[in-house]
Amino acid sequence: MAYCDSCTTGLTRNSLTDGLGSNWDIRSPQEAAETLESLIQYGHRFFYDIVFRVYREGASEDGRHEVLEALVASGRYGHPETVWERIAAEESSEEKDLVFSALERAMDMLENLRSAFRLLKDKVNGQYLPKDYSVGVLAWDLGRLVTVARMSLDCEYIEQHELNRILAHVDSVLRSNFSSWPQFAKSYIIGRACWSGQNMMLGGIIGIAEDLMTDKNSPWVLSPLRVVD
Repeated sequence: MAYCDSCTTGLTRNSLTDGLGSNWDIRSPQEAAETLESLIQYGHRFFYDIVFRVYREGASEDGRHEVLEALVASGRYGHPETVWERIAAEESSEEKDLVFSALERAMDMLENLRSAFRLLKDKVNGQYLPKDYSVGVLAWDLGRLVTVARMSLDCEYIEQHELNRILAHVDSVLRSNFSSWPQFAKSYIIGRACWSGQNMMLGGIIGIAEDLMTDKNSPWVLSPLRVVD
């Protein structure tokens, strides 16, 4: 229920701090900065790219081993050889904890992908094809980035110039990767489905996207996406 035409969200301070704290573990300017940078660098697309590849290649059994191998090979959790040593060791370690936490997140996304693959559609784009899923979930990450940045501004975790920098970054990335709002909508909806599965008001999100693509007063209709050459 936030405003969609201003930097401020219009939400109460309590709802903002509760949302950032419970959903994002953000309770300070430092944590806000770290989370925003993670969304810029990785976002959900980091996990999606891994689980989509595993799913597309026909993972054996539940795909857990293939996903773990891909997470370790990414180098995000430390040098792969070191991470494998930590995993094999009986004692706990930061690298081991991080990679197994990431594995659980990735497996949830893989299950959601399985439940949504080839079933998603909207009134403008029609049925989503396998090639649509292969494009990825960049739009979902950009939407999350803007939302968290606006909430962080309202909570005074970041300043206006930092929000402006993030919005400029989002604008540049969006125009460099999407040729139309319907294309953006597909990426966003796939991202939402792989985050939540068929639950958590996915149908409502699709309905909002359909309205944005068709309502004559929609900002998407009034301002078609212009691609950066």
